[in-house]
Amino acid sequence: VSEFKQQLLYSCSLSTGVIAEFSCGHIIPADHLLAVALTKGPSGVELDFTYQSRDCKAMISEVSRVLSNICMVVPAGLVCFFPSYEYKEKVVKEWCQSGAFQKIDAKKKIFSEPKKAAQVEQTLGDYGKFIKITQSSQDKTSTSHNGAILLCVVGGKMSEGINFSDDLGRCVVVVGLPFPNIQSPELKEYISYLDATLGHKAGQQHCENVCMKAVNQSIGRAIRHINDYSTIVLLDKRYGRTSVQTKLPEWIRSRLQTHTQFGPAFAALRKFFVGRSLRRKDES
Repeated sequence: VSEFKQQLLYSCSLSTGVIAEFSCGHIIPADHLLAVALTKGPSGVELDFTYQSRDCKAMISEVSRVLSNICMVVPAGLVCFFPSYEYKEKVVKEWCQSGAFQKIDAKKKIFSEPKKAAQVEQTLGDYGKFIKITQSSQDKTSTSHNGAILLCVVGGKMSEGINFSDDLGRCVVVVGLPFPNIQSPELKEYISYLDATLGHKAGQQHCENVCMKAVNQSIGRAIRHINDYSTIVLLDKRYGRTSVQTKLPEWIRSRLQTHTQFGPAFAALRKFFVGRSLRRKDES
């Protein structure tokens, strides 16, 4: 909304007094969602997925530690979004070499978003079937897994139009912030235009808005009906900034906890799912 007002309305010299905003909440009860912004991993490493830092082995290893721990408390399906296909593949390659991939896969079977559109339906089907097996009381003894994890890409085929409701998405993790490529000639020109016409930092605001629209679209894949419940984990120190958090939907922002240490974040996630498990037992 801020981008719409800035670029269309304010540029036409429309008075702010005639602009009325209305924002709806979400249909789910307050205790059906937990959102966490995490700035540090289990090893105390600051989570910095800027273009300059995200390729370092320490950062890639810390992502694996976060997911490995989260997998212990999140039941059924976990969906993890990366900023690009290239980065997802780089992370998986590094995990395979370090043994982190095998460690995560032993807890939740790993599936990965394919580049070819024709393979998406098959991957989603396999992911859903495996989760169903792990959650079935009859089939639980046939596997040591407690669910599955699906590695996806923000802006990819699985971030649009696909619903990870119920057991398909009990947790959605977003690694980093998917900022657009500021080296693009078209974007450079547009940023210059915005700065010249709307003032300093208008171009920067545009890039941040584009980024957060993509994030919101991805995390919106979970929680698809009134009885659904899920958790959202945002991995990057920049998610701790007020300027970034204000661009999250109000129904998520109002439930957002910002943690500068992994321990309290992990405890909050565990408490959430223990509570859901107890409630299910009471209802049955």
